[in-house]
Amino acid sequence: MATSTASPSPSPAAPSGPAAPSGPDGPDVEEHQGRRTWFWVTLVCVAALMGGWAYLIFFYDPGLLIDELADKTFPTQAEEVCAAAVAQLDTLPLANLATSADDRADTVEQSNVILADMVGGLRPLVPAGPAKVVAGVNEWLDDWDTYIGNRVEYAGNLRDDSEARFLESTKGTSTKGITRAINGFAEVNGMTSCTSPADLS
Repeated sequence: MATSTASPSPSPAAPSGPAAPSGPDGPDVEEHQGRRTWFWVTLVCVAALMGGWAYLIFFYDPGLLIDELADKTFPTQAEEVCAAAVAQLDTLPLANLATSADDRADTVEQSNVILADMVGGLRPLVPAGPAKVVAGVNEWLDDWDTYIGNRVEYAGNLRDDSEARFLESTKGTSTKGITRAINGFAEVNGMTSCTSPADLS
């Protein structure tokens, strides 16, 4: 008689419990650390930016610009002299509205006298020192003399040629008119009235 053998029944599965929590290097922790890093990077950048602005506003001293005088005595006095000359120039008719070359020459000559008197009034105001400042201011006034000489020549040319054009001396290079140097020195020192007039344009 055949005997039957019972097959062993499978052992019961172990009950499944809750998933084990992520370890210290799990994705949640990494994401948190990444956000924290970006927070500190952003904070440092903002602090550096604010610190830079604070330095520029409260501590940065750019020093003097080229041709700028540390002592403002001459610029202050010169501005008064030049402003008085500008007031006189404003009383003259516009040269570009002259009805003839002779009329234009007359107006230019009158303005030349005013400008020459202005430069003459500036000469006694030249600082006594230091030597570099004295040389710089005198060079500026010499440039004015050169420019006025150009204007005198222009007025004379108008008497002979109604189509004569104003020719300005150059300084530095052959493409830079001398008024560029005159106006640059005047503007950097706050002497806006001491720039060259635009009456010949």
